[in-house]
Amino acid sequence: MAKPVVKKEYTLKERIYLWEILKGMKLTWGHFWYNFKACWRPGPHTIPTCWQYPEDRTREISPIFRGEHYLQRDDKGREVCIACGMCAKICPAKCITVKKGKRKEGEEDKYAAKTYPASFEIDLLRCIFCGFCEDTCPKNAIVLGREFELARFTKEECILDKRKLLLNYRKAKEEGKLKPPKKPVPVVPAPPKPEKAGGGETKKSKAPAAGKATKRPVVKVKNTEQAEGSENKKAAEKEK
Repeated sequence: MAKPVVKKEYTLKERIYLWEILKGMKLTWGHFWYNFKACWRPGPHTIPTCWQYPEDRTREISPIFRGEHYLQRDDKGREVCIACGMCAKICPAKCITVKKGKRKEGEEDKYAAKTYPASFEIDLLRCIFCGFCEDTCPKNAIVLGREFELARFTKEECILDKRKLLLNYRKAKEEGKLKPPKKPVPVVPAPPKPEKAGGGETKKSKAPAAGKATKRPVVKVKNTEQAEGSENKKAAEKEK
């Protein structure tokens, strides 16, 4: 059923619409003058302006920026990843492929755990840089670094294999762009359950006590006189 159209009565300001335009221009000019004053401040610019990229690469990148991935190593230079596959399972774009391998004798200086990724691939054409893989990794092995230049010429170059991921780690370490390790999430203990009134007595179980007799189900029986009358009628019918 169609709803009736109710015509709104506009005021003079609303009909001219000049007042609304002036309100919007006031907000625009306020942002313009604020950014214009910030351009003349000494030191690094706090307000983003036009950067002469790629000639000027001095712009500071946010510490929470999510760029190209890399696989971390520990202090001894060993691979930290254990190839658990949690990053591949949680990835919404399904761009991560991991194959597990077992560490052999004599390879303790290469891999920190008994299992390691025999192959590790990330398809940058499908990745949405959500950071789920970084958040779910139990060893903090995969990290989205600060590298933002992701332009490639071929499709094969957009696939990061294990060798490229480790090279990205070495490059970030040399340039001092490694992300600091994340702080563990504090574990908050559960609040104690409040005690019930009356000394915290628990409910009594429904099982009967040992000394008490259990109640038997009551079965309804028909009247004996009616039962005897029906039996006599049946016997008379048989004799006939």
